[in-house]
Amino acid sequence: MKLIVITTPHFFEGESRILSLLFQEGMERLHLRKPQSNIDELRRLLETIPPEYYPRIVLHDHFELVLEYKPVGIHLNSRNYSVPEGFKGNISRSCHSLEEIHENQKLAYVFLSPIFQSISKEGYGSGFPMEVLQKAASDGIINEKVIALGGMDQTTIPLIKPLNFGGVAVLGALWGNEPSGNQIEPIIERYKQLALWQ
Repeated sequence: MKLIVITTPHFFEGESRILSLLFQEGMERLHLRKPQSNIDELRRLLETIPPEYYPRIVLHDHFELVLEYKPVGIHLNSRNYSVPEGFKGNISRSCHSLEEIHENQKLAYVFLSPIFQSISKEGYGSGFPMEVLQKAASDGIINEKVIALGGMDQTTIPLIKPLNFGGVAVLGALWGNEPSGNQIEPIIERYKQLALWQ
C-alpha cells in the first residue's frame, strides 16, 4: 500500500524543513494542498524544498506552477478542475461516492473519503459502512487506483488492508493539531510508524 502525505491547509514555521526530512525518510508522494494560498506563497514553499523532490509532489493549487517546478502530478478539485494545456503528468482527484470512482477510472488514482471519522476535520464523519467497502472491494470498484482518506492512522489502516485499496492518504495522523518547526522529532516518528503499515 502506498502512503501519501497531504500537507496542512495552512503554512507553518519550519514546514519546508520537515517536508525535506520526510522526503529523506522515504516519503514517495506529497500532496501540496494550500487552498487559501496565493501563488507567491506556494512558490516560496516550493523554493525551500530541494528540487530533487519535485518529482514526488502533487499540486492541488496554482497549476500554472507545473511548468516551472515539474511536479509528478496535479489533483483536481472544485477550485481547480481543468488540466493545464500540455500537462503530461499524473492526474488525480477526490471522490466521495463509489459512483465517482467509476466516473474517474482513467485518472492515475483517486482519493475516496471519508472512510473513517476525520482526524483533521471535526464533524466530518465517515461515509462508508464497512460492509459497503467490502462489497466494493469484491466487485473490483476498490482497487490499486483508489486511495483511502479520512481517519487514517495506525489503528484504522490495518482494518482496510484486506480491502484492496492502493494506499492511504494521511493528514491529521501525521501533523497533529498545531504542527510547528519545534515538533520535528514527533512528526518524523509518526511518519515512521505510519510507514510500517505500507
